[in-house]
This record gives sequence, C-alpha cells and structure tokens, in this order.
Amino acid sequence: MYTPQHASMECQKVPNFTDLAVQKLPPGTYFDGRTPAFGIRVGKHRRTWIVTKGKNRTKVTLGHYPALSLADARKKALVVMGSPHAPQTAPPFPEALAGFLAQTHWKASTRYTVEKCIRKHFKFTRTLDKITHQDITKVIDELPHGAAGEAIKNIRAFFNWCVPRYLPASPCVGLRKPASTSRERILTDEELKKVWKAAAQIGYPFGTIVLLLILTGQRRGEIAALETQWIKEDTITLPKRITKNGREHTFPIAESVTSALGTVPNFKSLKNQTLLFPARGKPSSIFNGFSKSKASLDKLSGVKDWTLHDLRRTFATGLASLNVPIHVTEKILNHVSGTTGGIVAVYQRHSYWTEQVAALKAWEDKVLSLARSG
Repeated sequence: MYTPQHASMECQKVPNFTDLAVQKLPPGTYFDGRTPAFGIRVGKHRRTWIVTKGKNRTKVTLGHYPALSLADARKKALVVMGSPHAPQTAPPFPEALAGFLAQTHWKASTRYTVEKCIRKHFKFTRTLDKITHQDITKVIDELPHGAAGEAIKNIRAFFNWCVPRYLPASPCVGLRKPASTSRERILTDEELKKVWKAAAQIGYPFGTIVLLLILTGQRRGEIAALETQWIKEDTITLPKRITKNGREHTFPIAESVTSALGTVPNFKSLKNQTLLFPARGKPSSIFNGFSKSKASLDKLSGVKDWTLHDLRRTFATGLASLNVPIHVTEKILNHVSGTTGGIVAVYQRHSYWTEQVAALKAWEDKVLSLARSG
C-alpha cells in the first residue's frame, strides 16, 4: 500500500487512488496505477486533478479536490482520454467489493445488509472482467423468490458502481427483479402476546429491540441504531440520516418504553452518541445478529411465518382498531401517503402531538393487557 512519507516532489505512481491516500499526499505530482494517465498535482494550498493525453503527454486540468471528487475526476479523465471505461486490468471481485462498501455515504445498517447479501450469494474471486451475465443469473436462479429480488438489487448497484471505474458495461444489464406482492401479515392478539412474552424472556439486546418495535411501531433499523442523545424524558428523536424518508422524526414514548429502555445495561450512565444496541465486540457498530436471534424468538414463542417488519403493520392495524385516525398513525410512523400529501403536506403543520400521546397510551394499555392475560 502506498505510504505518503516515501513520496517526493517528482512524479510518483500510486497503486490505486483512494480518498484517504489522496488526502495524505505531500506536495508533488502523482499518477494512478490503475489509470496511468490520470493524476493529481499537490501544491501547498490545493490539489488539482490532471490527465495526460497524446504523444506529447499534454497535461489537462480537470478540477480541484475535494470540490471534484475522486470518483467524478476519474470519470472525467476517462472522457478526456477518449476511453469509455477505466483501467485495462480490472481488480478481483473481493477487492472491488471492498471499495464499494468503503464509500462514506452508507448508513451503517444499510452497509451491513448490502454486504451480508452480496458476500453470502456472490462468492466470485476472479477479476470483474471475467464475471459474465450468465455467472450472475446462475446464482440468482438458485435463490428463493424473496432472496432473489434482494440479491439482484444489491449486485446491480455494485456493478453500476464499477462502471466506468473498472468495466465498460455491467454484466447485470437485463436482470429484472421478480414481481413481488405486498405482505399483509398481521399478528393476531394471541400471537402478539406470545412474541411479547418471549421477547421479555430473551431480554437485552434483541428482546428489548422487539419490545420497542411492538410499542413504537418504528422500523427495525431505526430502533437498532438508537443512541442515548436521541432519547429525552418522554420523546425519541430519530435524525434524518437514519430514517427511510430522510426526515427527522420525533415521537412520544409511553411509560412501558421507558421501562424497556431501563433494561439496557447502565442506560442512565451512558454518554452521548453511545449506541444502545451495539454489535457484540464492536461498540461503534449497531446490533446485527437479527437472523439467529429471530430464529430463537420464533422457537420460544411458537409464532411462525412472520417478520419484524410485520410488527409495524400490526401496530398500525392495532391503532386503527382503537379508532385512532390515520393521519395520527402516520405522524407516529413518520409515514407520508396520500392522506398527508399535497396541500395537507404543505399547509398542515399541526403535529397532532396530544393525539399521538393518547394513541400510544391506548396501544400500550392493549399490549400490556394482552401480556398479563393467561
């Protein structure tokens, strides 16, 4: 790996430009090992992307870093050089995948899900240019319906990222996600009671997450990513970086939510930006043992054929049964639909806070009543 301390003011070749390497380069001119004519000139005050072209190796200025990102500068360089794609030698699949996952835009939960899916199903080790459309469809054809759709989405996103970095075209061209039908699974009162009791028995961390999902109706990734700084005495505020619609979401919490949070070890002494549900041995990563934990929960509860997201649907249906208006439910769920779109979305800023508090209290009473029943 390139180490900046070995560089000099002369032209140097860096095996592979990365954001980290570019940021640490001392003054000098450097060229990318994968795209030899693509380089960067590092001065005292700024870093300038360049590309050399023609027999005279004329230097063309592309822009300045970081205003022009590495990825965009590489694409621009390829256009200037007249090439439709990047380097002549594509990297091995695992190496390219590591670069794809190293992007900084990912939410932690999304990166984990994408990485798990790709690594589980696509075990290629050869270089990208040797992976064909047939190789990918062979993997997809052997997967069950639901897994196939998720696998196609993720592998297609990966290869789209590889174009034109490493490939002239994606081998995923023509792949179509299988048609899917919306789930309608709602847990019955009896099933909800069994899941609640099993989750309470399992306890922290997974059992606590499930209890919070039942009580709040929020998404799995949002609850698993909870940080102490988002939790106040009677509210939780989810920052827009983790919500599905990119909107900050504050919702009231009932007493039973506070009780469930109390099962988090040393909860009251945890400092700001501390994850409530970190991965085992990785305090800076969110909980990720959902598959095995869910299987244990199913075995203990005896409830089958359901997903954690079904708890959100059950929550919404439960509020409807308690005569909670749909616009109040959607406020709690941070959900935008036709009932809150258009003029309502623009002009109606009332939060229905009092109604949300009442709705969550009514739902809490129902859940706890079920839990206390025989």
